[in-house]
Amino acid sequence: MIRWKFTFDKDEEQQWLNDYCQQGWAMVGFFMGLVTFVPCQPGEYSYQIDLLPGRGIFADNYEDYVIFMDEAGVEILQRWGRWVYLRRRAEEGPFEVYSDVDSQIDLYRRIRRMFAWVLGIVSLCSASGWDILFQFPEDVFARGLVGFYIVIIAVLLRAVWRCSRRMKELERRQ
Repeated sequence: MIRWKFTFDKDEEQQWLNDYCQQGWAMVGFFMGLVTFVPCQPGEYSYQIDLLPGRGIFADNYEDYVIFMDEAGVEILQRWGRWVYLRRRAEEGPFEVYSDVDSQIDLYRRIRRMFAWVLGIVSLCSASGWDILFQFPEDVFARGLVGFYIVIIAVLLRAVWRCSRRMKELERRQ
């Protein structure tokens, strides 16, 4: 079974994967928002999503990360740049990649930085659309392009805001 899910919220996506698993569907792949599921025993796996430390799309010490996860009984299902989908058999107990508050804050800081970086690039790219719109205000293409950029910028701003809010919640726990 293939389902489409493209979200900018790690927690929402992680919960969605775990909910599907509770219904007897195990994620086996992801590509551009298309998630592939196969039948499994309900609740057989527990899923986590991680954003590895690094720069751009390149992860730091990925080989060490793979070894560490393997030793912990965690399967790396899919890697999309530094974005990683993980799962572990539920029978092995609760599964949290980051169990302490400081490492959770660091994770959300990395995610926020990634979204802010993409937001900057999209904002720079949108300048051409704004330029076209100001030169040709009646141009339907220019209006559509600017509208598209506005939606993307709003989604990315929301993602940055959600990460910041989650970090503040975690800081209050300390």
